[in-house]
Amino acid sequence: MLTVISLILVVICLVVIAAIVVKKLPALAILDVNNMPGEKEAKFKDMIIKARVERDLAKWSGFFGRIFLSVNSAITKTLKASQNNLKKMKLSYKVAAKIPWPEKQKRIKDLLFSVEDLIKKEEFNEAEEKLVEVISLDQKNLGAFFKLGGIYEELKKYQEARQTYEYALKLAKQHRNDEEVMGDLSLQEIYFSLAWLEKEAGNFDVAFDNVLEALEFEASSPRYLDLILDLSIIRKDKESAAKYFEKLASANPENQKLEELKELVDNI
Repeated sequence: MLTVISLILVVICLVVIAAIVVKKLPALAILDVNNMPGEKEAKFKDMIIKARVERDLAKWSGFFGRIFLSVNSAITKTLKASQNNLKKMKLSYKVAAKIPWPEKQKRIKDLLFSVEDLIKKEEFNEAEEKLVEVISLDQKNLGAFFKLGGIYEELKKYQEARQTYEYALKLAKQHRNDEEVMGDLSLQEIYFSLAWLEKEAGNFDVAFDNVLEALEFEASSPRYLDLILDLSIIRKDKESAAKYFEKLASANPENQKLEELKELVDNI
């Protein structure tokens, strides 16, 4: 009986702790390309949250207080895990200092140069940090969003990659006629990257829809046709496979895989 009562008390304690943690956990706003509020450094934020939770726990005395303090380390780990999960759903960034635009442009250029070098060395975590800083300096830097999506894709962090590509797509749609924002990128290229990502993630129907959007802009692109044909074969959609095989053969007759692809289509 005593064991049952103890278990009930522990459960009550955990519920109270959870309520305290939820109350104290600051909300992380989802990134909006038009309105990007600042976020404090993660380590500093963790320290503040932990201190506030410990102060609340210190108010308790007696039996409950001892239980609270004994599980405090476990709560800290849980809190950190929760924050990591939130970060997987939200793109955080550093607060940009108010510096003159010419100086800011130089900083962005230097950061992007470093990013290219880091990507070549496959040091993706470091490249991610620098791209996040670029975004904090220039909230409309489409290239930074796109590269960041690619880094998450390389790391097989499909949720982060999907979210980042989708923000890039939103930004590109808003500024499709602004050459300064678009740079060398295009809507179809972002759709294609999303399609490739969804294919890697195993979401073949979503991938198909995205590459179809890309083909609306470039109907004869061999890359897009090759991907949509591959997806048609995977989905065992013989009608689409035959249709896009003919288009690919017409757009890229030099493709050495045509015979192999034709056999795959015929065998659906």
